[in-house]
Parts: sequence; C-alpha cells; structure tokens
Amino acid sequence: MKIIVPKNIVDSIFGAVEKAGVCEIKGALYAKYISSNCYEIEDVFISKNAGTSFFSNLIIGFSYHRFEKNYFKKHNNDFKNHNYIGDWHSHPSFECIPSEYDVKEAFDELRNSNANFLIQLIVKNDGGKLIGNCFLYNDNESHEKCSLVIENE
Repeated sequence: MKIIVPKNIVDSIFGAVEKAGVCEIKGALYAKYISSNCYEIEDVFISKNAGTSFFSNLIIGFSYHRFEKNYFKKHNNDFKNHNYIGDWHSHPSFECIPSEYDVKEAFDELRNSNANFLIQLIVKNDGGKLIGNCFLYNDNESHEKCSLVIENE
C-alpha cells in the first residue's frame, strides 16, 4: 500500500505537531482512492487537545462529526473514492513505529468497523521537517509498513 501526503496536508499536520511540542497529538485521515494499492490524503481532522508525552486520544465529538459530515458532503457521499482510511498521531520523543498500545488500538478500531483495512500514520518534527512511517492493518489481524510519500517541498 502506498500513502501520499500532499504538501497542504503536511503543513496542517506539521503545524499541529509543532504546536503540541513534546506532547502527542492525534487525528483522522480522509483520502482519495487512486488505485487498489494507493491513496492520497485529502483532509485530516486534528484533535483540539494534545495528550501527554506518551499518549494521545482522539475525542470523537461534535467537531469531529461536523468535520466528517462536511468531508462526505463535499465529495457527494462517494464513499468508494473518498473515505476515512485511518488515524495519524505524533511520536515527538520516540521512533515513528507503533507501540503495543497503538497496535491494539488499531485492531480494536478495525474490528469495530465495517472496513477491511486501516492506516496508521505516525509522524514527528525532525528539525523543522515532518517525517514518519505508515502502517497497514488488515482484517486478518496482520500489519505491515506501507510505502509513504510525504511531500515536504
């Protein structure tokens, strides 16, 4: 699986990561279907509250539901080509690899949805540049690293 994060989305996520500093921050990924193995992130929800230096939680509340409703409306409810594909969060003080908690959380979310996969993007500020890794979680309880293109330039 290949995930493309265009410059405007990189800027949004980077701004949130920079503002959160040493605290983790989290959000949701909404993407355009490019091909069976490629998605381009079109929009991201950014949690209003940063977590701690070890943990962040995405609050599913009114602002999230409004964001999601507007995203689907903007794309004429074309769920096949424009949809939620997973979450992103920062690891400001750690490597951009999923913790045991991250893995459990992704599989729990996948089991509680009607999706057959979920993407987890983990990012950090590396000297003024957004870096990260992306992981694909399958409904067969496996996960693997994805190809990730972060358009910083």
